[in-house]
Amino acid sequence: MDEILRRQHVAGHFYTAVPAKLRAEIERYLSEPAATKAKAYGVMVPHAGYMYSGAVCGHALASVEVPDTALILHTKHQLGGGPFALAAFREWETPLGKVPVNEKLHAAIASIEGVDVSNMPHFNEHAAEVVLPFLQVINPNVKACIISVSHGPYEAVRSVGAGIAKAILGTDGDVLVIASSDMNHYEDHATTMAKDQLALDKLAAYDGEGMLEVCIARDISMCGVHATSLMLETCKSLGASKVELLEHTTSGQVSGDMHQVVGYASARVL
Repeated sequence: MDEILRRQHVAGHFYTAVPAKLRAEIERYLSEPAATKAKAYGVMVPHAGYMYSGAVCGHALASVEVPDTALILHTKHQLGGGPFALAAFREWETPLGKVPVNEKLHAAIASIEGVDVSNMPHFNEHAAEVVLPFLQVINPNVKACIISVSHGPYEAVRSVGAGIAKAILGTDGDVLVIASSDMNHYEDHATTMAKDQLALDKLAAYDGEGMLEVCIARDISMCGVHATSLMLETCKSLGASKVELLEHTTSGQVSGDMHQVVGYASARVL
């Protein structure tokens, strides 16, 4: 059963484990969209504890239509699996219930060269789990596929993105591609905002490779830069034409500690 059901791991830590409280908190975030809702190919959201980044995540997801399938591409914080590790679980548990996997999309992605099917990096990972309750509130019928994305050559990102786009086009119904990523980590607020903006400028220019290059060159610790680049390349292969930045802030705005912060930003791909 453990290989079929991915049990909630950070409920009660990154977000409340009490279903009614969780739903009410998410509904509050969703009540303030960052932009007028639109049909999008993809969206980038942060994945910290809800007290820090829940508002940015909720505002962004309220700004896009959430179809019956979501593909979550996230930072690889845990060991195991290859650079593109597709979770093998068939259901994902949250306090709001279980999110089933879209089996047809899962099978198609599993066949892509470069994609490894492995639960290893997903057991204790929070980057996808914290996004799922938002999707459940917005669309109770949502199904998901989840990929942990690590470092690798950009050509691999481009190739896997094209493969995912082909898999999506062969799936019934629309699919929202979600990149789960925080921005710069553990520098002061002003430095983080400035560094983040360098990466966000590349994101806004729809330049995934440039975003990765500037993160390396300027030491910007955007943890999900590869996942976000993969989202961009996938959406580009699907026909998306532009990126709209939505919000940008840091944990310091919540904690009051402006000396050591984490940056949070959101964007949508149209």
